[in-house]
Amino acid sequence: MSALFNCNEATLLIEKRAELPLSPTERASVWAHLRMCVLCRRYAKQTQVVAALAHRLARPDAAGDPDDTLPPELAQKLTQLIRQAGHPGPAAS
Repeated sequence: MSALFNCNEATLLIEKRAELPLSPTERASVWAHLRMCVLCRRYAKQTQVVAALAHRLARPDAAGDPDDTLPPELAQKLTQLIRQAGHPGPAAS
């Protein structure tokens, strides 16, 4: 894998790093790509939020409505990301 790669390769590593540690070469490649690509930077932020939510909701003690278990700042960020993606969110339903 070269230091400069396309967005498809970057998104695979962005998703991988949400679950597993990257090698030093992979970390450097993602870092370089994210410095150049605003769309992948946005995707990386969204991936971090989704991974954090998935880990939190996968805990055995997570019960009830997800809105009851999310910290307010995380719920607000999730709502913002959903609206940025073009979905009005649950309030508009």
